[in-house]
Amino acid sequence: MKWLVLKAGKKYSKSKKLSDMQLIPVTFTSINPGDIEDRITRVKKNELLEKLIVRLCNETKEQGGVITETDIFILLRLPYTMISNHVTSYGKRTKKVIPRAGTEMDMGKSLTHKRLAFHNYKKKIPTSENARLIDHTPESVDRYIKDGTSIEKLYAAGYNEWDVAFFTGPPIYVVQEYVEIIKSYEVL
Repeated sequence: MKWLVLKAGKKYSKSKKLSDMQLIPVTFTSINPGDIEDRITRVKKNELLEKLIVRLCNETKEQGGVITETDIFILLRLPYTMISNHVTSYGKRTKKVIPRAGTEMDMGKSLTHKRLAFHNYKKKIPTSENARLIDHTPESVDRYIKDGTSIEKLYAAGYNEWDVAFFTGPPIYVVQEYVEIIKSYEVL
């Protein structure tokens, strides 16, 4: 199946019109041998759906594009909340980021590469390995770590999350994610 998606590597915002965005065609696999095997072995419907969502996202990225959850909603004709719940639960369970517009362009409240990069940094994973684990460049990982350490220093100095967001620039929910990681390492 052919579909038009956002071209990867571009910066978009919610206020930008679709006509102002660069789109590229991608080809999705409707059915693959794994789908047939899953059907024979009676894999549960929710697990099949999750696998399909992950496959759509990964195939899009492999072809140089970025898919949105709205695209998936249109393609699969399922409730948007169901798709979002599958994406969220997969990310939390596997600690892997599903490549889609929210995560690839750091838009919205998705489980982001920023969070994972900083978490890996706190676990003392080297930048090169960290970049490989989250499928990002070492430069991006270094930038995420720099943001996280700035937030950590201000938070440790006694500033509240709103002040930290004001001084460092990221939205409050991003600061809150970093603070959540920082707090988890304070307990250790």
